[in-house]
Amino acid sequence: CRFGPRCRFLHDVSEYLAAKPPDLGRRCVLFDTFGRCPYGVTCRFGRAHLGDGHQNLVNAALAQQWEGKLLVRNGLSKELQQQLRKRKFSFRKAEEFLRGLRGGKGGKASGGSSGVSNCSAGAEEVLLTCSSLPVFQLEIQGKLYLAPLTTCGNLPFRRICKRFGADVTCGEMAVCTNLLQGQSSEWALLKRHHTEDVFGVQLEGAFPDTMTKCAELLNRTIDVDFVDINVGCPIDLVYKKGGGCALMTRSNKFEQIVRGMNSVLDVPLTVKIRTGVQEKVNVAHKIIPRIREWGASMVTVWG
Repeated sequence: CRFGPRCRFLHDVSEYLAAKPPDLGRRCVLFDTFGRCPYGVTCRFGRAHLGDGHQNLVNAALAQQWEGKLLVRNGLSKELQQQLRKRKFSFRKAEEFLRGLRGGKGGKASGGSSGVSNCSAGAEEVLLTCSSLPVFQLEIQGKLYLAPLTTCGNLPFRRICKRFGADVTCGEMAVCTNLLQGQSSEWALLKRHHTEDVFGVQLEGAFPDTMTKCAELLNRTIDVDFVDINVGCPIDLVYKKGGGCALMTRSNKFEQIVRGMNSVLDVPLTVKIRTGVQEKVNVAHKIIPRIREWGASMVTVWG
């Protein structure tokens, strides 16, 4: 170790194992499933895959079956994180839309509404369609959609729901400004398990510049079937910044966000709203037709 005696880490494996708490069991599920355990001597079931000299064993035949298979997608690479932190990532499409806003166009020319699905009552099919690519359609008619659940709907929870019959899953609410800053904890909310065959992510933000840039970022870097805008969060921290359900009272910004995100996405854009913001004052029925005109493919209502 180049730090010598100044290093605060332990380098003697035998000494580490002597001080390590007893294993929790005799079998390691990672080793039994994938043929190798990435945690090695630090695994709390380590005796199941430690050989002579405390070497980490590998079941070559089993490991070969999983070679090349990506179980969890949408991770944040170090290279991308550095680009975001140094502001080297190019937001070409987003900047083009934002220049239109600054030029007084209001963004209407940039975000078309062609290809929007007919999700009205009595429609025979429910389709999510992408305005920029009208040929792309995501059929969800008759499928069970697990709503995005903040602090609950993480990847392990969604895997359980998939086993019990959920067809469509959506990640937890992710704050767009944190994603743009390359925060690892926020990017963890975008992770997708290989069993999630129809998967979307939900974004929260208050302004068209950050939301449009974040949409372009995700469109180019992660594997996702749709992107949802959170216009339902009532948390004070979010509401007071103009995000969440506060967007229902800021129609101009709301429109610019929907049009901007729709202009940079190659997948359908959906919106989640409440019936209203004030108690006993329902406005969802007035807003939904406008959201469709702005380019969203589907609206879900938190009743």
